[in-house]
Amino acid sequence: MTLTLSAERYGPSFSPSLREWPPWLLAALLLWHAVIWVLLPALSYQMLPLDAAELLGWGMEWQLGYYKHPPLGPWLGEAAFQLSGQQPESLYLLAQLGVLVTLYYVWRTARLVLAPTASIIATLVLELSYFHTVLTPNFNMNSLQLPIWAAMGFHFLRATRGASQHWLWLAAWSAAALLTKYSGALLLLTFVSILLIDPDARRQWRNPWLWGGAVLGLLLISPHLIWLLENWRLPAAYLQRFDEQGAGDWTSHLLEPLRFAIGALAGMLLSAVVALSLVQRHTDATPHSPLRWQLLALCLGPLILAMLYGAISGSRLKSTWAFPFFNLFGICLLQWLPLSLQPVRLRVFGILLALLMLGLTAGHLAYKLRGSQSKTVFDGPALALAVENTWNDRFQRPLRIVAGDHILTAIVSTYAGSRPSMLIEGRFDLSPWLSRADVEREGAAVLCEIGSSCWQDVLPIEGTPLNLEVDDRRFQLWMLAPRD
Repeated sequence: MTLTLSAERYGPSFSPSLREWPPWLLAALLLWHAVIWVLLPALSYQMLPLDAAELLGWGMEWQLGYYKHPPLGPWLGEAAFQLSGQQPESLYLLAQLGVLVTLYYVWRTARLVLAPTASIIATLVLELSYFHTVLTPNFNMNSLQLPIWAAMGFHFLRATRGASQHWLWLAAWSAAALLTKYSGALLLLTFVSILLIDPDARRQWRNPWLWGGAVLGLLLISPHLIWLLENWRLPAAYLQRFDEQGAGDWTSHLLEPLRFAIGALAGMLLSAVVALSLVQRHTDATPHSPLRWQLLALCLGPLILAMLYGAISGSRLKSTWAFPFFNLFGICLLQWLPLSLQPVRLRVFGILLALLMLGLTAGHLAYKLRGSQSKTVFDGPALALAVENTWNDRFQRPLRIVAGDHILTAIVSTYAGSRPSMLIEGRFDLSPWLSRADVEREGAAVLCEIGSSCWQDVLPIEGTPLNLEVDDRRFQLWMLAPRD
């Protein structure tokens, strides 16, 4: 059974004079978004955000998996880095391309259930989302999920309403989700729940395209699954760290999910404020799309499942893990709230949106330029240069291996001209691209911040370290000599 939806039937009413906002308006605003959020970090950050630098350190090794995450993010980051002539700033552009794909898919999803003007508004409210703006210069697994989850939601809705070829598109994007971060399973579980509960969607279990898509998805992720069978203890141990950060008693099973939900929803606060400027209590009721329950499930289902995991495990969930949960936030608001798109309301919306967007951008810029807590104010390139120059002066050969914690090794690997491989925490299980024979042959620079561990029980560190100081932070550098 195919259900045809007419977007003109659903959503809030609006003035005939504003029936069609010009299509170029959305395109112009998206271009503004890309320019601002590429230039702002490129001009104000001293170094890449730490996650992005770490991702590059992984990506240069081209592994099928890493001790924290699957491989797609590192692969894409390294590809962008190489295509740009090894410019770290290329990751800012890559991140914003992902956001543009996100907003495009959100708009396409909105057009399934909303009229043109309402669809643009449902997309624009994300310009005030913490997850779609301030956090996006940090290209990492969380930000990469934005376009992937947006695409998955669109293709799922199309597939369940009779466009069977979308099951194959959904399979490809679902594989990308699981190759980005394992939390993509939350959205897949939401899909399964809808397919079990919704009477119309339930018919799709008899659709051969669904099963063909499932086979395609499994084929696409099979290389990583093989890697995971051999290395599952590494990501499991990483996840367990967050279990250990919980309170450790029964309160963590209650409080941690609530803290996570509050933090996640707080990221959408400004989006909610600007959307509520369109609320009109006495607006005539309009027909609701048959998809509105599915849309609500796609918006809140992953959040509820994550909270359920936190309640069972007592794990400390990071609010940034909710990064891709709320792509459909604006669509759900326009489906469920009594909104009016009359001219006066739209003017208020437009003015408030513009002011809050400028304020959000200015606030982020001020924090990055003056905030002492910002991690991107540290001069990472200067530290990498100091390490590399010290090595070159002593050994007159390129630095091939840098050992240290995941932060310092990522900084040196990203910004040193020779791009040394990371030996993370001196552990070869975390850095399987290296072996003890490699260290003996190539030597290694061992970098530690004063006051932290240098893994003396793992690496043969001897002698007196050199002291380095960058931006009032003090470091110690040992150099393991290469074998001649």
